[in-house]
Amino acid sequence: MKEMKDPYSIIQMPWITEKTLDARRVSDGDDRRQQNSNRLEFIVRRESTKPQIKAAVESLLDVKVAKVNTKITRTGKHASVRLAEGYDAEEAA
Repeated sequence: MKEMKDPYSIIQMPWITEKTLDARRVSDGDDRRQQNSNRLEFIVRRESTKPQIKAAVESLLDVKVAKVNTKITRTGKHASVRLAEGYDAEEAA
């Protein structure tokens, strides 16, 4: 793996919408339909790779990342980051 770039050069800004806020929340156990997806979303540089995004989030937020999904849209490259078991996206944000 290449040397990690500055995390601030990889992550441009958080992506905050109602849907992404719901993805952070923990279900209370009574409602089985709503599960905690434990995700944070960011707009990242188009050239950044999944390992670079993972390293940047772990460095900036002091958490462990389980998985990174990316998609390219009109607004830029989105990274959906799932935190590892034992970490809470609501607290990390």
